[in-house]
Amino acid sequence: MVKNIKLLFYFFPVIIAFLLPFGNAITSPFIALWFITSFFCFKDLVIANGWKNLWFISTLLFFGITTISNFIFYNPNDALSAIEVKLTFLLFPFLFFMFKFNSDVAKRVIVAFVSGCMFACVFCIARAFAYLFKGDSSYFYYSNFSFFMHSAYFAMYLNLAVVFVILFYFKWFKNAPSFKYIAFGFITLFLLCILLCASKMGIITLFILLPSLLIMELRNRIKLKHYLIGITSAVIISVSIYAVFPQVFDHLRSVAVVTNKNIDKTAMESSSVRVLIWDECTKIIKENMLFGVGVSKANETLYAGYKMDGLTGALEGKLNAHNQFFQTSIGMGIIGLLNLLLLTLGLTIYGLRKKRNLIFFFSTLITCNFLVESMLQTSAGTVFFVFFLCFLNVFYKIQFNEENSK
Repeated sequence: MVKNIKLLFYFFPVIIAFLLPFGNAITSPFIALWFITSFFCFKDLVIANGWKNLWFISTLLFFGITTISNFIFYNPNDALSAIEVKLTFLLFPFLFFMFKFNSDVAKRVIVAFVSGCMFACVFCIARAFAYLFKGDSSYFYYSNFSFFMHSAYFAMYLNLAVVFVILFYFKWFKNAPSFKYIAFGFITLFLLCILLCASKMGIITLFILLPSLLIMELRNRIKLKHYLIGITSAVIISVSIYAVFPQVFDHLRSVAVVTNKNIDKTAMESSSVRVLIWDECTKIIKENMLFGVGVSKANETLYAGYKMDGLTGALEGKLNAHNQFFQTSIGMGIIGLLNLLLLTLGLTIYGLRKKRNLIFFFSTLITCNFLVESMLQTSAGTVFFVFFLCFLNVFYKIQFNEENSK
């Protein structure tokens, strides 16, 4: 029985990776079960592995600062939920860094995540067509299209799936020639759905990551015709979406015309009012720079600022900072901000210096999204961030160990 539970322990990260695109409600029970099965695998526990790893310590430190902040600046309304959302900062480092994983498990995690994204995309498109047949085309666009989570998060997931397919599928499945067409199909599907999500940062990061991927990784492996196929496909998809759903590009174009002078303070739409929210954030940070106001009091402090400065739209919509760096600074002060910068910009520099391209692309994706969303305020953002931060570091450690053992 213990042997079967041990096998299950190493299968849970694969299940979780597959379920991530379907939202936290489905994923959470499996995270809990994965943690429970770890108690039957103590023979595989390697405590030293964790404490020697900078990212293990950094993630635990972030959870520790969050917990201490909640106790010092206690808010009975949000204290429990603030810790609950950040709980994966404690669980995933323990599960990934304290146990030994092999390359087979690592490959299955990547394939499972890509497959999960594919099924989630197919579901969203099928659902949109079902509504289209009823005369409603709005489900091909933005938040109506993304069924399982906010469209910005879904676009972020799909961007990482594109990175995985480009970096690994052509290499892992090179002995199956027909599979490269499936890989191109995955990329096309993900590009289409990223555009339909109409997430501004999702589209921006796509156009940052995709050329970088092709230049850094595939310049020696992909023929010119494949580049042309990829570029042509992207252009055709973009033009087709613009012709059928021009509102996707209208949503993106609205960024260019936003200034402090033309923003309506009564607006609830987060894209237009973000600039005013960020102004409010800087005021709060200046007054509470060292320790912040407390994680569980951050939003309440923002709401009070909105009320004082007449941002009735932001107040009515109960909008957060829409920037994770601001959100963390308000809640945890300079200490929390430095910790978060280590986990984002620090991780980007680490990936670049160590030539660990996957970590570099992931951290770039995360950092860009943190600039416009308070992603660690939701389970969809926190679980995704911590899961892959831990997994990708373990992935490269597995590669390093296997290369040295040859």
